[in-house]
Amino acid sequence: MLQALIKSITKKEWCFFIIITVFIIITTTIPYIYGWYKTPPDSTYSGLHSLTPGDIHVYFSYIEQARQGHLVQLDLYSGEPQGRVMFNGFWSFTGILAKAFHLSNIVVFQLVRILFIPLLLFILYLLTVYYFPNPRWRLVGFIFLVFASGLGAAFSFVLENNVYKKGWYNWPLDLWAAESNTLLTMLQSGHLVLSTGLIIATLFLFFISLEHKKIKYSIISGFLALILFQFHPFHVPTIFAVIGIYILYLFIKNKKIGFNILKHAFIFFAISSPSLAYYFWLSRSDFFTQMRTYQNICLTPSWWVTIISYGFILAFTVYGSYQLFKNKKLENKYIFLVVWIVAQSILVYSPLPWQRRMLQGLQIPLGILAVWGLYYFFYFLKRKISPQNFNFFVNNKYLAVILFIIFFCPSQIFNWVREFSIFTDKRYIEQLYPKNDKLIAFHWLKDNATLDNVILSDIINGNLIPGITGRKVFAGHGVETLFFGSKSEQVLWFYKINNLDDKKKKFLKENDINFIFFSESEAEVGDFEPGQKNYLREVYRSGQVYIYRVMLE
Repeated sequence: MLQALIKSITKKEWCFFIIITVFIIITTTIPYIYGWYKTPPDSTYSGLHSLTPGDIHVYFSYIEQARQGHLVQLDLYSGEPQGRVMFNGFWSFTGILAKAFHLSNIVVFQLVRILFIPLLLFILYLLTVYYFPNPRWRLVGFIFLVFASGLGAAFSFVLENNVYKKGWYNWPLDLWAAESNTLLTMLQSGHLVLSTGLIIATLFLFFISLEHKKIKYSIISGFLALILFQFHPFHVPTIFAVIGIYILYLFIKNKKIGFNILKHAFIFFAISSPSLAYYFWLSRSDFFTQMRTYQNICLTPSWWVTIISYGFILAFTVYGSYQLFKNKKLENKYIFLVVWIVAQSILVYSPLPWQRRMLQGLQIPLGILAVWGLYYFFYFLKRKISPQNFNFFVNNKYLAVILFIIFFCPSQIFNWVREFSIFTDKRYIEQLYPKNDKLIAFHWLKDNATLDNVILSDIINGNLIPGITGRKVFAGHGVETLFFGSKSEQVLWFYKINNLDDKKKKFLKENDINFIFFSESEAEVGDFEPGQKNYLREVYRSGQVYIYRVMLE
């Protein structure tokens, strides 16, 4: 089956695929190169860009730990005692790669992202080959799956851009949520690129296993799910919801429970179950996992904002589904796409705290059905207007490109421009370009602090330190730091005033804090003068950066 699909791809299609792949790699890498190029004097580029800057150094912290020989990771963003029980195979592999080839965390992060882009694009193209026998419509389908987005940019000027409360950001998803469309996914991170590819391949192969009654496909699908669940368990609900609802549909359609169908489901579950069992055990026995799950609030914006976020993709999806049903072509392979959309749409607004993450992969079934909508609209116009007008206004590839950019790519252009403008925005300079004095101090901590030591700094430095040093901080990330809300307030309290030393010594002792990091950003918080405290001893100084050892009886 898969071999037949691959053999049906023409040489012209392969050339087109290679051109698009190279184009994607270049366009998603240039912003990072530009960020490095714009590095101010006496500073270093931190590897961040416009999307989720707080998360990237969490990934660096996993890579750094693996580089230092710890394949089972700690949560370095919280100082409480913890055991090494958290294993993420993707980041451990990335850390091993960094160590083997002597690559920095920033470089290996980008390298892995680039390496998995061709794999994701190949899976997408294989899917379009399956759904579009005509090579011309395959190319259209592939372009839609890769580049299309919603109308967030068009509406952004009339929407409020500062509504962020407890994980709820009521802003068009195609402007900031990397899970919402393929291009943002490929811009953001290798683990999102690979997990998106695995979501698609897992579901597609399981469908093929039922459609063609081939056990080998359910086995392969199970192994892919095993890998997916191991490093990105958020999508256990997506995979099982889509598969479960589709199996239920087959039972209703066939008016009986099909034990052959259940056999494939059992094989799939049995093979993927080790990852499920591991995270079930972790969620029941590890307090850190429980708290991070509770704090991982990623809520989906209002339904109308989500509709804007998919724009004409959603409109043509509805039209395409209607036309397939009307023309009695709603075969199982299209029903499966509808089930996929329904299942994920339910999960996106389910009680799950990480509901927004359930968007990942949703563009794929939407995009395929949207292209079928375009297909029917194309032939509708062919019947309704004169051949001359049709050839000029509709069957015109140059005009089609322009219209595609206008109606399906405004947000991608918006995102592209923002990627470059952020590197000159003074609000983000401190995170994007930490001073070299600060970086040298971080490396001192890497060499002199132990794995059990806890470092106190402001939140920005607290976010950067673990990804560079592999050492723990008191607070630095909204999810990874246990009780982040109260801890961030304690950080402000500590640096804001220069008295209440008895309370501060108690605070340092209760939280097992060993080092105080003090730079210009900590000094800007308030009046705290660490050099005046007899319970702090200066152990490092470089420019405006100081490190103090906590000296308590």
